[in-house]
Amino acid sequence: MIQGRIVDLSHPLSVGTPVFPGDGPVRVAVLDDASVNLSRIDLSVHTGTHMDAPFHFFNGADTIDRIPLERCVALTRLVDLRDIAPKHEIRREHIETRCPAPLRARAAVLHTGWAEHWGDPRYFNDHPCLAADAAQFLVDCGVQLVGVDMPSVDRAPYPAHQILLRAGVPIVENLTNLEAIGADLFQLLVLPLKLTGRDGSPVRAVAFI
Repeated sequence: MIQGRIVDLSHPLSVGTPVFPGDGPVRVAVLDDASVNLSRIDLSVHTGTHMDAPFHFFNGADTIDRIPLERCVALTRLVDLRDIAPKHEIRREHIETRCPAPLRARAAVLHTGWAEHWGDPRYFNDHPCLAADAAQFLVDCGVQLVGVDMPSVDRAPYPAHQILLRAGVPIVENLTNLEAIGADLFQLLVLPLKLTGRDGSPVRAVAFI
């Protein structure tokens, strides 16, 4: 039996869900000729709260169906970075001063407060970015999964994506409701669909406190 509070960290998926520029809208078709309620969906696997697999950037790396489940259920460190300004870099010292190594957790979730801009046009353009030195610091700390409340950990040429995914560290993007966790350490459950050979998947992310 699960003890304590459960907090949903996922955005809802619907035809109105904001999508990364260029990904195309979410489409939901209701099959009228069925004898029961039946629907079909069409969306990018990087829509809403989702996980990036190493294959997203590296051919031959783990696809989403090969992500070890131990990485998806982990004691997690919540890093409060809400003082980082829009478009600014999250550097190693920002993380290190808030939770010096060792992190005492197998996953890290970066709380920038950016989820409050969900649905705003600037959500995809003005978010903070994880710098290369910060991404490498997390890898060096032994973190096996990184989550953020932003649409991406970085922008082109994607240094944080490169460092994390090359190290086999899946990335969870578009988390929300992180302020409801209220603890530095919590248990994270974030399970992708078992999509064979693909680069990512929507997830249902949940915190247990």
